[in-house]
Amino acid sequence: MSEGSWEFPPGALFATILRCPWRGKSPRIDGCLSDWPEEQRMPPLGQLSGGEQFADVFMAWNERGLYLAVEVPKDARVVTNRQNPAAGDAVELFIDTRGARTSHRASQFCYHLVLLPAPPGRGGDEPQLIHKPLRRSLQHAPEVRSERLRLASDLRDDGYALELAIEPEALHGYEPVAGNRIGLALVVHDIQHGRQLFGTSADVPWERDPSTWGLVELAPEVER
Repeated sequence: MSEGSWEFPPGALFATILRCPWRGKSPRIDGCLSDWPEEQRMPPLGQLSGGEQFADVFMAWNERGLYLAVEVPKDARVVTNRQNPAAGDAVELFIDTRGARTSHRASQFCYHLVLLPAPPGRGGDEPQLIHKPLRRSLQHAPEVRSERLRLASDLRDDGYALELAIEPEALHGYEPVAGNRIGLALVVHDIQHGRQLFGTSADVPWERDPSTWGLVELAPEVER
């Protein structure tokens, strides 16, 4: 870079806005992704900033919930770390239910959810969901209503899949109405492949700044 010139990280130059497809029939939350059609697969946004893309991300919504699925190929055993999710296999989900993008500090509408495909150690194969507070928040979000969430995983020899269903009452401020926008960033941590980002960039403080998260617009029913 020559003297007097500036180089901006890709994540600082643009904000992603994606349409979240509507689906009339909710997916089965069982870890099997066979009922997710190709049109609900999200584009590999991480390639815009030069990141590796190894996982597939699916998303959809209807009036009964917001649905997310992640499929991660790997030929090693899944290893998770509850205290430090980034040191193992995990998916971190950041959601701003109002999609404001007006502040660098989180509000009561901002959530950080950690999804573990299996518990740490060898204590079973049930996935775990952890609600973590966002650092430097102006106001912390209310606790997630766990009874309004459903999480399932499928651990295989060639990788794993995660499915999450979020009912409207689970997160403060979420309204399942076509045209509404939510802020969203997703980070897949993998011992083999490293890290994959969706809706944000490695060059920005995505772990605490909701203005760096992408926007997801709930598409109307006619655009299935």
